[in-house]
Formats: sequence, C-alpha cells, structure tokens
Amino acid sequence: MPKYLTKARFALGLQCPRKLFYAVRPGVYVDQRRDNTMLEGLAEGGHQIGAMAQNLFMQADGDLAREITDRDLDEQIDRTTRALAQDSVTLFEPTIAYGDYLVRVDILRKQGNRIELVEVKSKSFDSRSDEPRDNPTSWTRAGGIHAGFLSYVRDLAFQYWVVRQAYPEWEIHCYLMMPDKAVPAREDVLHQRFPVYFDELGGGSGHFRARVDPVAGLAAEQLDESFLSRILMDRQVDHVLDALLEIPGITDDFSGVAERLARIQAAETPITPAPVGSHCSDCEFYAPVPSATGKSGFHECWAEWSGQSHGFDRGDTIFGLYGRAAAGVTSSQGLLEAGYQWLTDIDPDEISLPDRLTGALGRGDRQRMQLTGDWPGGGDHYFDSVGFASALESCDWPLYFLDFEAARSALPFRAGRRPQDIQIFQYSVHVMERDGSVRHADEFLDLSVDGDVNSRMLRHLKEALGSIGTVLRWTSYENTVLNNVRAQLLEMDAPPDDRDELVAFIESLTHERNGNEIARRGERDMVDQARWAADFYFHPQTRGSSSIKPLLPAVMKNSEQLRALYSEPVYGTGRMPSRNFSNKRWWVGVPDSDETPEDPYKLLESTFSHELLGGSPEVRYYQRFESISNGAGAMMAYTRAQSGTMNTSIRGAIEASLKQYCELDTLAMVMIMQAWRAEAGI
Repeated sequence: MPKYLTKARFALGLQCPRKLFYAVRPGVYVDQRRDNTMLEGLAEGGHQIGAMAQNLFMQADGDLAREITDRDLDEQIDRTTRALAQDSVTLFEPTIAYGDYLVRVDILRKQGNRIELVEVKSKSFDSRSDEPRDNPTSWTRAGGIHAGFLSYVRDLAFQYWVVRQAYPEWEIHCYLMMPDKAVPAREDVLHQRFPVYFDELGGGSGHFRARVDPVAGLAAEQLDESFLSRILMDRQVDHVLDALLEIPGITDDFSGVAERLARIQAAETPITPAPVGSHCSDCEFYAPVPSATGKSGFHECWAEWSGQSHGFDRGDTIFGLYGRAAAGVTSSQGLLEAGYQWLTDIDPDEISLPDRLTGALGRGDRQRMQLTGDWPGGGDHYFDSVGFASALESCDWPLYFLDFEAARSALPFRAGRRPQDIQIFQYSVHVMERDGSVRHADEFLDLSVDGDVNSRMLRHLKEALGSIGTVLRWTSYENTVLNNVRAQLLEMDAPPDDRDELVAFIESLTHERNGNEIARRGERDMVDQARWAADFYFHPQTRGSSSIKPLLPAVMKNSEQLRALYSEPVYGTGRMPSRNFSNKRWWVGVPDSDETPEDPYKLLESTFSHELLGGSPEVRYYQRFESISNGAGAMMAYTRAQSGTMNTSIRGAIEASLKQYCELDTLAMVMIMQAWRAEAGI
C-alpha cells in the first residue's frame, strides 16, 4: 500500500473515502478516467499551463529557479530538503513529506522565511467579475467558496497543512495561478512554444506519458504581467482549514478528515458501510460487466447496500432515471432518501409525475414513459407526428443541417485572444430539398496555426448557406459558439475589414437571451432539431435521452425507410453525393442480429494506412485519431495540431478522420429527419 496520503489521494478521498481502496489497486479495479479522451485533453492543457508558469518564474528568478526531477521518491524528498536549506530558492515540483502525508507543490518560492505555495490550474477565471462562479476571490451569499473552485482551495489547504507541520517556523502564503479571461495573450502561437511530447512507456506498449519542456525567451509574457495570473488565496485557505468538512460517511474538522483518510488508504479492507449517495452516479470505478481482472467498485458498494452484486449496470439503478433534478424528490438524493434503489422500483405517482400528455413532451412525461413503458398509441416508441408536421411546416426549404467542431484552450491559440476563446475549426453542411433529395453540400476544416480561423470559417459558411432556406442545428451549441465568436469580433483591436458583415451574418442565424427573454433573434435563427426530438419523439432504447448519439441507432432500428435506403451502398453515389465516402452502407446489422443496426459511428473506418501505422512511436500515439467518433477527440486533434510538431502524413490522416466524423454528424441529423418525415407521411 502507498506509504503517504498525497494531495491527489486526499482530493479523491474527499469525493468518497471508499474510492481510496479502489484507487490504490489499479491492476484490480477499472478506472474510467484512464483512456478518457476529454480528461486526457484537459491534462495536456494542464501540462502546457504548468510549463508556462515555470517559464514565468524562471524569467523572474533566474538561477534561483530549478526543478526537482528525481524519479525516486526518497531522492525527491532528500533533494527538496537540501534545496530548502538555502535562504532564497524557487522550486518546481518539490516534494515535502510529514508523517503519513506528502505533497508535491507545483511551485514553491522561498525568500528567507517567507514562502509562496503556488498551485497551477488550467481552469480559467475572470478577474473582471464579482460572481463567485467566475472568480475564486468572490464569496458566495452564504459566505463560502463556489463549488467550481472549492476543490482547488482544498488542494491548496492540504498542501499548506502538510508544509506548515513540516516547517512550523515558515510564514506561508497560498496562491492559485490560473488563466485570466480578462487578459489577452501578448505572445503569439503559444502552442508552438509549449508543444506536448509523448514518451512511450516501454517499447511498443502503446501507453504514453505527456511531457512539456519549459522554454526560455518569452518576450511579451512576464510574471504578474500575463494572462496566467497569480491569485492570493490565504483567506480562502483559512476558511477551509477552519470549517467542518462533510464528505460521504465522515464529518470532522480538516485535520480529523485528513487523518482518517490516511488510515483508510492504508487499510487492507475498504471502509464500511459503503457510503452510498448521489456521488455514486458518476463514480469512475465502474465496469458495466465486472470481471476478475476488471472489478467494479460501484458494483461492490451497491451490492453491500442493496444485496444484489451482479447482473445489472448503473442504468438499472435510480441513476438511470432520465433528467434527474438537482434537488427534490426526483433528484438522486431525493430518490435515495425515499428508499429507492432500482429504476423499476420507482412509482411515477409517488414522485408526482404527470399522468397524461398535455402537449409537447416534458421531462416528467419522458420520465413516466421510461418508468412505465407506456405512451399514447403504444408500439415500439412514441412519435407526435402532428406536432412534428406542424413544426416542419413552419420551415422554409431547402433544409440545411449544420454541425460545428470547435476548440477552447487555456493556452490562447493566437496573440490577442483570451484563455478559453472559442475557435471554430470545422463544419459540415448537408442539404435536403423538399422532394427528399439529400447531398453533402459543403465542409470546412482549418488546422493551420496562423491567422483568424473564425473569420475564414464564417466567410465559407456564409457562402454555403446562401440567403434562403432553414438552418437546423442539434442542441444550442452552434448558437452559443457563434455568439461567442460575435463577441470576439466586436472586441478585436485589429478586426478584419469585413467585421461588420461577419457580425451581421452571425446575428442573422442566432438569438441571444436576457434571462428568460429573447433579447435578439435573427431572421434565419437556426432551428434546434434536438428540441424537436425532445418535444415529439421518445424511444425506450435511449432511456429518455434525446442526444443524437443514442437516438440515431434507436431511430434506425424502427425505421423501415432508413433500413431500405441505407442497407444499400447508396451514400457517396450520384443518388446521395458525399465529400468523404464512396458507396457506403450505413445500415449494417450487429453481429448475430439482422434486426438491430450497428451504431453508424462504429462504422467509421481508419484513415491511417498500413504503411503509416508501421512508423514511429509518434504515429502510435496519434493512432487514437484514426477514426474520430466524438467531439472530444476532434477538439483534442485540433489542439494537438496547433503545436506545429505533427508530420505531414499524420496530419493528412487526421484531417481525413475529422472530415468523415463531422460529415457523419450532419448525416445523422438527415437520417433522423428522413425517418420522421416517413413516419409522419410527409
């Protein structure tokens, strides 16, 4: 068992003490954080921000700054101890141990007896805002720290608590160092200045460790004169240290919780009883089908509480209820407190769900349908063909189906841009005519590392959409990111010559809200096809969800029209033109069943040639992008391309993968529309 409770383990224990038992047995229990593309992308951004923070301190402190690079833990502790004997020193990743506790501080700055503990985070904040959700220095109305920053302050507090015990004579001050959205980047192409490299762990293992080497010579970014800003958090740290900590199964002061977590981590058996609660809904120690080599911590906790140890997945528990509320009787905690364990146990009447439809489907309607399996008209699924037909009647033809891929980064992509500014690097457009004919009409992809990608994208899109017809999107995402781009254009110091024209184009396609009221609506305000799915369509296979990824296979399963059309290799022919596919079949039965279609996203093929795959470890790392099938993978591919280190062959393969994925996203919208029109007889 680990000798020390580290800051990472302390943070994990605050989520749920039982997790410590699973976390220290990585070869036994499944951890869904591994190989999570979104988390991996966030981690890479964290490496880049961490390297930049080191760079700023190196520039400020010169030869006093150094990194503790030893691999062996005892050597790290020893080298740190000797370095801290100096009167003034700045250390990166110093390791300090005391008793059962150990912290590796991101940056420790010692000037005599005055110590700065700096925790570097890639999450951005806004120094212009007084809202606690945007600025960690602002207190909530209850006099606390907003949940979005609380874990960071607790992390700092743990470091302070350990270091203070190890060096009681020190005067310690605590800082967060985070990207400030109020400050634009002064330096250009920062992703090329801080490229992410990948060291393969063992020859040919396919597992990689990300690394970013700090670079010298940033001319425009300086410590405390940069978008990467230090924030003094002494008051917030004191607040956490003085408060009572309530975590699943434990309530104690800060020291008491830390001591109990250290004992729990060192124990040979897990803490009992299992502290089951609403936090279990997203427990990462979960396997849908547990095995001897891939145990599921979630199942073990649930078994202790419910008595059933196997033969179910998380969706069979109360956590499978669609649209659980944040509080109240239909929240996770409310259902648990009412004594519910399983989805099938929930009584719709006891949780006050509506007993009949009164119009478009609401959350309560979908919950009742999910729980009872009953809906007007019976059959395999529910479809309000009248409501759909009325909504479609209000649309002008042709229909344009639009999907964006966009990226945000804590490290701004260009000089003048701010942390987390949006960059729309890709779109796909399908067009459907009134007679039902479909074509993949346009696409845009720009992985270049210079210039204003958003403006280039808007010019292409303006031409592609013309001046007539209805533009459909899926969810509010496209509306949100276009409005973000509009704001960026309006605040540019050196805008493009056609800024006013581009802003007017965005305003024609979007709307903005002021609270619950529409403050601005464009004449071609995009129609949300996901809203139609939520209002008019329910399929039990999706567990109530109207997200496109689970909805598409469900719609395909019940649409004879889609089966007849896409069982043939018609997509990518003159009958249905495509830019990235030829003679493609999209209705393919799953193994051992001709009645259930395979998820089309699983039919995306590798864009990496056999010759390319036989290359270097770099190619093996980038192989994860050979058949991109989700937005997180697309965003990560774009961010990786901004480093400028990707070779031409790999870039070409990734571009092909991105184009296929984005085209399938708008084709999915088309397929669902085709099925609905056929079922409604339109």
